[in-house]
Amino acid sequence: MDGQINDVVKAMPDPWPLKLGETLSSHDWFPFHGHQFLGSSFVRTSVMAGRREDIGTAVILQAEAMREDPAGTLPTDDIELADLARFRSLDEWLQVRARVLKGWITVLVEDPRTGAMTERLGHPDIEEVVKDMYKRKRGRDAARDSSRMALKRHKIRTKMQEMGVPEHMAADKGAIQMLAEHFDHADIYITPDNLRAAMAEVLGYTGAVTPLSAHRRT
Repeated sequence: MDGQINDVVKAMPDPWPLKLGETLSSHDWFPFHGHQFLGSSFVRTSVMAGRREDIGTAVILQAEAMREDPAGTLPTDDIELADLARFRSLDEWLQVRARVLKGWITVLVEDPRTGAMTERLGHPDIEEVVKDMYKRKRGRDAARDSSRMALKRHKIRTKMQEMGVPEHMAADKGAIQMLAEHFDHADIYITPDNLRAAMAEVLGYTGAVTPLSAHRRT
């Protein structure tokens, strides 16, 4: 039963570009396309066949998929699926498996550490939701990164001026950016001593600068 493929869950011809570690674990919500879901043949068939419980199971699995790694996927193992779907026994799960997994297909997931590919289940509609959430997440991350680097550049420029570094260096945007990236990667505080060391390492600058205490006395 592990990795079993039935007539509903079919292998897709080309693997999706999914990788382990691409999660949305920090999100406690995800967009739910209600009109699309309510108008689906799955909901209509479930209602007409008197299987309203299948709708609840499908929603539970969608919500669980958003918490999985990668986000938007499910395991192929039926024991794991039964547990995620809140079933008390494997036999009960197998009776509804084909119905509640309608639209789910086998996708390949890459482990970036080893390059190994494993099979999981994915749904095209959920993939679109995940892509949109990742796009928004990358935008927010980029904005935070930009703000963080701007603050580092400001601190470096201010500290250089306080230390008496020649003005042409303190005004050199390229040099300031290189120093900001150095401090960001090294994850160290922007102190006079660390800045002197960084200027020597990154810029090759070994010229004397006015000690901070002397600069303040002037």
